[in-house]
Amino acid sequence: MKKYFLLLLSFAVVLELSSQNNEFKEFMQRQRAEYRQFVADRQAEYDAYRKKQNEQYAEFLRSRWEIAETHAADTIVKIKEVKPVVYEELESDSGYVEAVNNQIAVTNAVAFIPKAESSPKPIAPVQAKDDGNSKQVLLSYYGAPIRIKFPNTDTLRLRSLSEDGIAQAWKTVSEGQYDITIKSFLDARNNSKLCDWAYLDVIEQVTQKNYGKTNEAVLMQTYLMSQSGYRVRMAMSEKQLYMLVASKYDIYGLKYIKLDNTKFYIIGKSGQEKLKICSAKFDNEESVSLQMKNLPRLSSEATPMRSFTSKKGVTVKVSCNQNLLDFFEHYPKSCLNGDYTTRWAVYANTPIDNYLRETMYEQLKRIVAPLSEKDAVGLLLNWVQTAFPYKLDDEVWGEDRAFFAQETLYYPYCDCEDRSILFSRIVRDIMKLDVVLLYYPGHMATAVAFKQDVSGDYLTLGNKRYVVCDPTYINAPVGKTMPGMNNTEAKIIAL
Repeated sequence: MKKYFLLLLSFAVVLELSSQNNEFKEFMQRQRAEYRQFVADRQAEYDAYRKKQNEQYAEFLRSRWEIAETHAADTIVKIKEVKPVVYEELESDSGYVEAVNNQIAVTNAVAFIPKAESSPKPIAPVQAKDDGNSKQVLLSYYGAPIRIKFPNTDTLRLRSLSEDGIAQAWKTVSEGQYDITIKSFLDARNNSKLCDWAYLDVIEQVTQKNYGKTNEAVLMQTYLMSQSGYRVRMAMSEKQLYMLVASKYDIYGLKYIKLDNTKFYIIGKSGQEKLKICSAKFDNEESVSLQMKNLPRLSSEATPMRSFTSKKGVTVKVSCNQNLLDFFEHYPKSCLNGDYTTRWAVYANTPIDNYLRETMYEQLKRIVAPLSEKDAVGLLLNWVQTAFPYKLDDEVWGEDRAFFAQETLYYPYCDCEDRSILFSRIVRDIMKLDVVLLYYPGHMATAVAFKQDVSGDYLTLGNKRYVVCDPTYINAPVGKTMPGMNNTEAKIIAL
């Protein structure tokens, strides 16, 4: 009897648990359904907002074009470089003179560089499912495969190169069928860690591959950039359509049109002195940045191994990624607010790639690990001073040519700015110390904010004391300014 009672009780418990489990499943199903509906409703709101923005934009395209003058491309200021000096030939190691003081750290002698930002947000989130009615355009971007989907119904054609023709084409591309294309590009920007310029470059290459070097390709480029959140405009001559891109930095080598006190750079060659331009814009659009928060994910292709040995016996073996070097080769030169001295900050603030962090950095870390902060920086300084052959840019390139840190590790010669950029990158990454670039007319050095008390020539910025470290004053220790440099004329480039 007792056994029978226990069986009944167990059966009742199972029924109760089963009922509760069914109720829980039903509850979760309701929650998921409500969430899916919420997401669908929000996406519908986003789509409606983007549709309205594009409809308004198309109306602007139909009527609001004005004649604007093109401006010649800015060129880099040519500077006569100071040749390096060997420390031991001039003075002994005895004593430091604190020749640099607060007079350097005045507002008009400091260039503050904004931190690299994330890429702009698109006009509105874009969702597009591939229903099988799409084609794929494949691009090998410095060895990395990028796949972009276009609708099979893609028959983009400009009826005429006129206000009405461009407006009608814009309405066509913004009706929804190209959402899958927008999403493909945004996914590629995220997955491949494309900086703003790389993203623009990929859009240009893919659209030209799909449409040829045509006005349709330019219209699609402008559409994709605008939908991705960038500040772009269109201009046209009698036969050619152009995309104009606003930049947070002044870009050397590109012609531009000034609109609303902003430089819009002409993408593509234009021999025209005047163009018709439409000033239509989207909400919350952002100018492109030339700083790189991340390096693009490119295919790895190792360069031949090089060995760098300093006079103090530090030997480091290095190999670089050829694809990344090729990417740097075509990266535009730029400066901030017309101040040519700021152009070195883009190079100095660009991160070192993971491969070099795992190889070169690990070698250097092991070497400096047992040393004091000052001695470690001193050893790194001597490595940069003496392990890299020096030559002026004019002798090698015939023009001014600054290097990203990786390029200094690859090319056979470097100068003061290249050494300073490399040294500033290494000290910030390995020693975790703040560094500024220190620019004298015709020469560049660095200054390091030590956490310990270190004597020598120094400057102050904010509440920190930066001690001069000159990667081109050969064999000079920490704290020594190269002879002939007037510290009262120095300019600080804060990284």
